[in-house]
Amino acid sequence: MKGKKFMPYVRRANGREKSESFRIAIRLAYYQMRRRRFYVMVQHGFPNLAIEVGASKREVQQKPLPVACGKMKFKEWAKLIQRKARGV
Repeated sequence: MKGKKFMPYVRRANGREKSESFRIAIRLAYYQMRRRRFYVMVQHGFPNLAIEVGASKREVQQKPLPVACGKMKFKEWAKLIQRKARGV
């Protein structure tokens, strides 16, 4: 599997992020109002569409349910999401 398209990753927020989820949109607004650094999870190919938001990189990486339950590591989960998004 070549390329990184659709691969989720965590980065520092730049303030231009949006979300299709109401819950994430509210969290984005909250963190922007705090005026402190925060992190977002986005996918390659969609740089400003936030999937998750948090105060630290580690916090955001622990949000997906399989990762939070300890069934997968973040990288394993990210590769699974990439495969599902590509339809492979």
